[in-house]
Amino acid sequence: MSQLIRALLIATFFAIAHAQTSTPTPVDPAWTTVTNTSDLAIQQVAQFAVRIYALSTGKLKLGFVGVVSGQTQPFNAGYNYQLVITVSDGPAPRNYRNYSAAVWGILGTMSWKLWSFTPV
Repeated sequence: MSQLIRALLIATFFAIAHAQTSTPTPVDPAWTTVTNTSDLAIQQVAQFAVRIYALSTGKLKLGFVGVVSGQTQPFNAGYNYQLVITVSDGPAPRNYRNYSAAVWGILGTMSWKLWSFTPV
């Protein structure tokens, strides 16, 4: 009888240990397509990206033209933004180029980061 109890205790121990180590990994929230690229918040995020890139690279004549497309994802109390932005290189004759920008921020705060800004 004691061997049966010991076997049940060992089996219970292993079942509990396995249950504690096999918890599911949290899944990142899905990206959502920006349906209105003229939305004021999206426009402001894109303008932030262009300004920060221009200031950090010394390309001060770069100007925001518009948002071509984008995606958002809830992350860390704010949002990740992946935007394709059209930028001008200065006064006439202007050349236009699209850039892919990755930004994280919390709307209505000063908490913003430009992660990347690369030509497409």
